[in-house]
Amino acid sequence: MMEKSLKEALGAIARRNVPENTNLWPRIEAVLTSSVPATERRTFMQTLRAKPAFMLLFALLVFLMLSGVAYAIGRSLGYIPGFGLVEQGAPVRILKAPVSVTRQGVTVTVKSAILTPERTSLEYIVSGVPRTAYPENEAVTGCIRSPYLRLPDGAKIEVTGNMPPIPAEVQQAVFVLPCIFNTLPGTVPENWELPLEFVPAPPQWTVIPVTEILPSATPIKNADSSENPLTITRILDVGDRVVIMGEFRHEGLQMDHASTWSVKGIRIADATGREIPNQPSVDIEPPTPTIPEADAWLVQVPNAFTPPLEITYEVEITTPVGPEEQVAFDFDAGQNPQAGGEWTVNQDFKVGGYNLRLVSITSGPDGYVFHFRGDPGINRNWINVEIAGYVPDCGGGGGPEDAHEFSRAVCFASIPGSSNHFPTGRLQVIIHFQAVSVGQKTFQVKWMPDTPFITPTPKAGVCLTYAQWYQLAEQGGELPPTVQGKIVSTVNEGNRLSAIYVSNPAGDILQKVDLGAWPSLSPDGTHLAYSAPDGIRIRDLSSGDETLLGTDGYRLIWSPDNSRLMFTTTFALYLVNADGSGLRRIETMPSLVISPVGWLPDAQSIVYAVLDGDHFTLMRHDLQLGETKTLFPIQNKAGYGAISPDGAWVVFADRIVGESNWGIFISRLDGSERRLIVEPQVPTAFTSVWSPDGQWLIVNTRDTEGNNHPVLVNPFTCQGIPLTNIRGTVEGWAR
Repeated sequence: MMEKSLKEALGAIARRNVPENTNLWPRIEAVLTSSVPATERRTFMQTLRAKPAFMLLFALLVFLMLSGVAYAIGRSLGYIPGFGLVEQGAPVRILKAPVSVTRQGVTVTVKSAILTPERTSLEYIVSGVPRTAYPENEAVTGCIRSPYLRLPDGAKIEVTGNMPPIPAEVQQAVFVLPCIFNTLPGTVPENWELPLEFVPAPPQWTVIPVTEILPSATPIKNADSSENPLTITRILDVGDRVVIMGEFRHEGLQMDHASTWSVKGIRIADATGREIPNQPSVDIEPPTPTIPEADAWLVQVPNAFTPPLEITYEVEITTPVGPEEQVAFDFDAGQNPQAGGEWTVNQDFKVGGYNLRLVSITSGPDGYVFHFRGDPGINRNWINVEIAGYVPDCGGGGGPEDAHEFSRAVCFASIPGSSNHFPTGRLQVIIHFQAVSVGQKTFQVKWMPDTPFITPTPKAGVCLTYAQWYQLAEQGGELPPTVQGKIVSTVNEGNRLSAIYVSNPAGDILQKVDLGAWPSLSPDGTHLAYSAPDGIRIRDLSSGDETLLGTDGYRLIWSPDNSRLMFTTTFALYLVNADGSGLRRIETMPSLVISPVGWLPDAQSIVYAVLDGDHFTLMRHDLQLGETKTLFPIQNKAGYGAISPDGAWVVFADRIVGESNWGIFISRLDGSERRLIVEPQVPTAFTSVWSPDGQWLIVNTRDTEGNNHPVLVNPFTCQGIPLTNIRGTVEGWAR
């Protein structure tokens, strides 16, 4: 029985890695006879009988080939999180230690560097730059000079996302930052130099083995029986995930030469029909297409799926319908138009059966923007603007396809060295309108692994893995009796602002409050604060009475005693009493973004996050003493977090090297006892909320359609329950 199982296993490995029609014997014979002079050539079997050592070599070669020609190649690859693929066994060097220099309150830090024989990666951050160092508007451009490495021989290597290799004999270099990106001259120090030292990576440094699997995809025939242009070219088994690469050949579109096309998305589904979120790779590049008329693609999925995988490539084709229409008008820009100029036009046209109004024209540093209003659906067509007699350097537009308000822009002399002139004086403007039809095409390919992937071992300490989340989505679950109170959620119902709902955790008692943003329940559950078009409002949930606070802001958080609100205006942090009185700005370090995190139970200390270089730093501020203490850094796009009601824990999203998404963590306020609660393979929002008793979290997860699926997670016992009746994003939880 064991022998049979072993044979089956070896056979499966061989079939997986060697095509069925591969003839290995000529290659083996060539290896064994290559060292024999031509005058002494023997038959292949004579060679084996004459030299027993060759027999051993022969057996070894057969084993290597049958147990994976591709496997041997694949095992030569490794994966470094945050860097990408490397040759297994190739020398890897790293930065000996981070290097920082501080000047006038601004700090430049080279955090890490990875050097291989193929390429180099370097990460640096800048912190402490005051907001006043940056331009106030887009008409002014700050510093754009690039940093570089200066080698001992004077050679320079520009620091980019794809740096060339540094010679193996070079053990030191100088990181040179001529100026801090987008800062104005004279506002912050310039000409930074940081000495770097490179050393071999230590033995314990992680390089994840990568297995390359030969593609054995099954294309799904098109309806017209033409050849499927969607193919899989490479598959990599990288730890707990699978990276699938392929290409799409344009010939499969079979469209008119005047048509245009775009990729609307790539969908992945397993045998159960469930869509699997594609996790964009941040460090593995897609392959180079085999022909010019093809596009490469790459998807990455956790290996906890039910095979086969079906990959669907969605394409949108836009085709002109009928002749182009033109309308023209004149306007006087003056002899010296300035950035920020505006002309009110309000001129009406009729094109393609649509009503179109040119509302206004504005001028920028390098061109003009034309602002339109039209019938619904007009912006789905091709609409371009031309200024007669002038050749533009670029153009563009804004506004969703279904919006009745949109814009078109033309720019001139924005490219260095351009000979095109900026239009001034009396100008003739031509509006080009081309009606179009829009169609969809889809192409599919299936992939069935020859051998199933091993079920991932649950990660120690992680409460919600992708595999567990995947299973929860198919289940229900009764809520524990202690899970009570009110939760507030926001739901996108197609309006400019989201609908705000208050319900119980089970979702069976539901109240729609209003349209707005950033809702926050008072801890006692009696009042709701939210941001409305006219500013911050507070509603009494029993009587329906509302108070307009007379100020505006977002990321609203109630104090534990229900008396005050903390909020931000992006650049500043404020407190205000619940009746609108006592507006107070909190002194913080200068920052481009300041985000409230929460209050401590005494209602006299607050926690907030300030953007500091490439990360946010959590800060604790004592309102009575005016003292501020630095806590710890986190890396997410908004600096959001939440303090547990007892003040003992903070939940936050944080970056994990090599992952395209963030993980959800909890820790003590000083950053200690840090735990990964939700792994980054689970698609989550930034915001998670605590239960009133501090024993549960609601984590907002999302499917491939962007629909929210809140999950109740106990971060201490790791019990997880889907909140199947809750719509939208959960924003808060109160008694």
